[in-house]
Amino acid sequence: MRRVLLGFVACLFLHPALAQDRPPPAPRPQSDLWFDPTQLPAFTGTVERYLINPRGETDALLFREGPQIVFPPDVAEAVRNTAPQGRPIIVWGIRARHSPVITMLAFAANGESVPGVVDRFYWRLGGRSAMEQAQRLTVSGTVKVPYFAPQGEVAGAILDDGTVITLPPGTADQFRDLLRAGARLAAEGPGVQSEAGRALAADRLGENAENLRPVTAPEPRQRR
Repeated sequence: MRRVLLGFVACLFLHPALAQDRPPPAPRPQSDLWFDPTQLPAFTGTVERYLINPRGETDALLFREGPQIVFPPDVAEAVRNTAPQGRPIIVWGIRARHSPVITMLAFAANGESVPGVVDRFYWRLGGRSAMEQAQRLTVSGTVKVPYFAPQGEVAGAILDDGTVITLPPGTADQFRDLLRAGARLAAEGPGVQSEAGRALAADRLGENAENLRPVTAPEPRQRR
């Protein structure tokens, strides 16, 4: 027994690193926000798929449990590296009052990981429109869920195959029945199709490709 103890002490002297304490954990990423986003409500789910917008940018993911998570396109790679498709992720953020959509402000693979921080709110102001050089697409399928803006209003639809169909602000009400889960939907408009997914900004919408009607902006309300 004495020989074993002496041998262990000798190892400590030969390998000083063994006798040192573990290094302190890496500091959390700093943010320009005026508060710690990990104090916000935490939402845990499994990534069913990542979603692109009509500009070809990844700016959302869909939880297998239902909610949509939105984030700025410039953090998409970090989010995807943290939680590839099929893996769990913890998201800290703000949930819309009446819709299952969460604006991400921090994220981590699990409770032991150092969270990544999103340094601003993302309202998707430009992500619902296509680029000028976008190709013209026609798509059809079954609606999996409505596509929500970060503030919670319906802004289009997500098909079962992950295709994203967006509508201009204020136009979704006229197509309410076509945007509900389980509805048959066809759409036409400029967009993008790549390995990352397919998305278009619809300017024509209908139950099928033979019955598309124009997407018209509502008339502005007149003040009395």
